[in-house]
Amino acid sequence: MKYSISRIRGTYDFSPREVVSFNKIAGRARKIFKLFGYQELNLPILEEESLFIRGVGSTTDIVEKQMFKVVREEEKETKIVLRPEGTVQVVRYYLENFLYKKSDFHKFFYIGAMFRGERPQRGRLRQFHHLGAEAIGSKSIYLDVETIALMIRILEEIGVKEKELKINSLGCLKDKEKLRYFLKNKLEEKKDRLCQDCQRRLKKNPLRVLDCKRETCKKEVEDLNIKEDYLCKDCLDNFKRILSLLDDLEINYIYTSALVRGLDYYTHTVFEVVSKKLGSQDALGAGGRYNHLIKDLGGPEIGAIGFALGIERILLVLEEKEKIRDTEVFVAAMPQFREDGFKLLQRLREENISSEIDYCDKSLKGQLRVAQKKKCRFVLILGEEEKKERVITLKDMQKSIQKKISERDLVKVLKDYLKAC
Repeated sequence: MKYSISRIRGTYDFSPREVVSFNKIAGRARKIFKLFGYQELNLPILEEESLFIRGVGSTTDIVEKQMFKVVREEEKETKIVLRPEGTVQVVRYYLENFLYKKSDFHKFFYIGAMFRGERPQRGRLRQFHHLGAEAIGSKSIYLDVETIALMIRILEEIGVKEKELKINSLGCLKDKEKLRYFLKNKLEEKKDRLCQDCQRRLKKNPLRVLDCKRETCKKEVEDLNIKEDYLCKDCLDNFKRILSLLDDLEINYIYTSALVRGLDYYTHTVFEVVSKKLGSQDALGAGGRYNHLIKDLGGPEIGAIGFALGIERILLVLEEKEKIRDTEVFVAAMPQFREDGFKLLQRLREENISSEIDYCDKSLKGQLRVAQKKKCRFVLILGEEEKKERVITLKDMQKSIQKKISERDLVKVLKDYLKAC
């Protein structure tokens, strides 16, 4: 039978097994964030469009092509969008609550859904989930290194084995403008070999050409042989110190001079972690410094750095999938003893033992098959023999052994078995 209703293309249904993996990723990340002194935020998915136009950049793909707009007749003047990324939103929260007046330095993290009008493909969804971090209030190079170390630590704790860290420096605003001028001059000569998007980007914002994923454009960028010549002495010295500190921490990296990221607010350090297992959309996560974003959004000039990791992409590369058991214990009762079975079920749950029972009037044999499908470790059997002897048969589904236990001792014995599993 073919159903006419299906999920929206570019969205993803998490199965129960994948929800376990998702929650495990989030749980391990939360522990690491706490270790590094971060506090969790839970912000709304709706924001004003102008926030991202000002923050991300009017000529970025996010603003020009990808934002989901919420149309409401009574709110035509205030354009609302589903958030496409978390950094600008955290800065909005930071400024709206005048946090810079309350403390010099803040560390926040978030885990939640983001939305972009992407062309759906593997690893590129219209609704996806980020876990991200933002450290606001410092321009220290040690914070750059700590942030990178934090991202790598989370991925390692989650179990991502195959990954590469790419890193670059865009320098200060003057350096960035120098790089933009260099790109415009050099790429203008080979404009006809660029894709239509990049020809348009070349006029508005040449840096965006470096972020193009098309092979033809990537080839033209590689041929430019971009070096760190555009960096001023201070920015170059700082970048070299960052790389030296990463060496000291034995964090492997690849210096990638064409790395810019797709957001205009970045200056100085930018980085991303990629995996060959993802194909063309190979980034597991990325981040960088945004020392001028807070001022651009109306606040004081305050240094900041952050990153975001894509949870769906992490799930794609995880080598070990979660093994889950729906319930620990299944109560199987003959038809005439179903009421006794139901009462036993409630007793088990009161003792915090995950348990289930048949609601489809199956035979005892059929109930055992259900328990097997659910991957229950133990089955409690109530039959005529058990009723006469005032016992319950406990069957270990994994070891295929069973024993009779008195009704009085059942909970204690069962808990001991579960602890030993």
